[in-house]
Amino acid sequence: MFDVDGVLIDTFEIVRRAYAEVGVDLHDQRWGVAWQTWLPEYCDNDLDRARVLHDQKTEAHLDLLTRTTVNTLAGAQVADSLHSRGWTVKFLTAGTRQVVHQTFHAVNPSWLGRLAGTDLTSAGKRQMLGEISAGGGVYVDDNRDLGVAITEDSAWNLVHFRGQTEEELTTEIVEQWTR
Repeated sequence: MFDVDGVLIDTFEIVRRAYAEVGVDLHDQRWGVAWQTWLPEYCDNDLDRARVLHDQKTEAHLDLLTRTTVNTLAGAQVADSLHSRGWTVKFLTAGTRQVVHQTFHAVNPSWLGRLAGTDLTSAGKRQMLGEISAGGGVYVDDNRDLGVAITEDSAWNLVHFRGQTEEELTTEIVEQWTR
């Protein structure tokens, strides 16, 4: 299982710019965190305002995708390599479904068949991992704290993606899988 943003694709700048276009500062502590967990508080607990801002951010993001190249990261090559060797490889994200679909169409349309969930909070990702395999597996995330929260007290092992090479990341995943 792979998180999408920051593991498969480098979207930080595009997401930051989309939020900036609607007047929201996306600082590092909010990166990778589902909007539902922080944007309502940012909007003085006005859920309707938070939804409107998020919808506006989504439109800005979709527009930016038409003008911006999204770069893949080592996680993308590792996921494709493991998939080609017969491993079950799925993708989870806090990203909005519409944005993720447009991004995957631009970067690698075959990934759509491996997309297991979008718009997921940490609790949603944790639940999805359990549904995919109660027996566990390996989950790769670029946000260590979120990854720990998602995998702790479960049969899933976390690999923290922090810019490793394809070879290094593959080695870490295989080591965690065979633990």
